[in-house]
Amino acid sequence: MSINIKSGYKIIFLIGLIFSFASVFLDWYYIQGVLNSSGEPIMSWIYNALFGWSTPFTEGNLFNESYKPQNATMPVVIVMVFIVAIFLSAYSTLFHDVEKGDNLLKVKRFSFITISLVTLIGFFVLVFPLFFLLPNDLYYPFMVYFDYELELTLNYSIGPGYWLQVLSFGCTFPYALFNQSVISTFEKEQNTPAEVIKSYIENAKEEFDLDKLIAQEELELESTKLQREIEPKNEVEQIYEDFLTTRVRK
Repeated sequence: MSINIKSGYKIIFLIGLIFSFASVFLDWYYIQGVLNSSGEPIMSWIYNALFGWSTPFTEGNLFNESYKPQNATMPVVIVMVFIVAIFLSAYSTLFHDVEKGDNLLKVKRFSFITISLVTLIGFFVLVFPLFFLLPNDLYYPFMVYFDYELELTLNYSIGPGYWLQVLSFGCTFPYALFNQSVISTFEKEQNTPAEVIKSYIENAKEEFDLDKLIAQEELELESTKLQREIEPKNEVEQIYEDFLTTRVRK
């Protein structure tokens, strides 16, 4: 049952990664100004997480330029790190699993990347509107403002890229939490007294193999004895042996 649950979490997590990756290339926010009299748009700005703010109007349109948001762009470095984290998390989810006997330390490192990815998604979902939109009078998630003095209707709205991030957070958070709990369980099992004693006994057997030490000692003794028989005797020893041989004959 637990394996089926985890497989379901994995599938949902991978779907969330697809949502996150797609959101980077979609629009996150729209601002549009429309004349009340004719309904013609005279101002428009679109925000994309990877490419920043853009507009369909030319740079010569001063009215449009005056409405360009300032200091409302997330650093591109964060977005690039986010993309790399998506691929690493997908790789770890597909090819590394501590329940299948993979190295616990390696799986734990990949789990840290997954947690970091979910944190970044949460950053986009919460921090983006709170620190980039609202301080610049960019209303969230949508708003229609009528400027009767300019006879202009301003439309503020969140784009599909941001909504995909919201869905992605809902898809990735459960698996990240579940995977972390599995890793913690395996760590606790490895650190139980029984496992520690078992590991100590196995290491002690490897370090103090009595039969192996006896065999090595006998091999050294045989080697020393053989070496003495092969080595030529010096002149004093030879004279002494000849003397004993001659004395025995007499």
